[in-house]
Amino acid sequence: MRADWGAQRWILNVLVAFAVGAPGAMANEPLPHSYVEAQELGRRDESDPATVDYHRNVLLPEFSARYQALLRDCQAALPQPDQAPFSFVAAIGSDGTVLRLWSDRTPAVYACVRGRLLFERFSPPPRSPFYLYIHMRFTK
Repeated sequence: MRADWGAQRWILNVLVAFAVGAPGAMANEPLPHSYVEAQELGRRDESDPATVDYHRNVLLPEFSARYQALLRDCQAALPQPDQAPFSFVAAIGSDGTVLRLWSDRTPAVYACVRGRLLFERFSPPPRSPFYLYIHMRFTK
């Protein structure tokens, strides 16, 4: 007896969601497959009237308070700090946990904070997943 294609596709989607580490993400939308897709969603969420207050007044201050010193310390600990800019996107779930991360490149300073980001919990967003897009530039 064959199962219908709809049931097979649903099972496949569930397996893919668990394989990429996105429990609960399917409830609203599938997570992007690439950094470029995630970046587009991050730019959407930072300017969308439904999420701009959360982005500007809640999430960015939380991120800055938690990561500004860590990023500085990570960069200072490197024998030859990489001064080139980089970007990353964090998908934030309904409970504020980070579901997944994407980056345009992986300099040592990003690797230093990535492990902490994967276990982070921010204030719950107004929609899930919410995409936090961060572009890092270093000044002397």
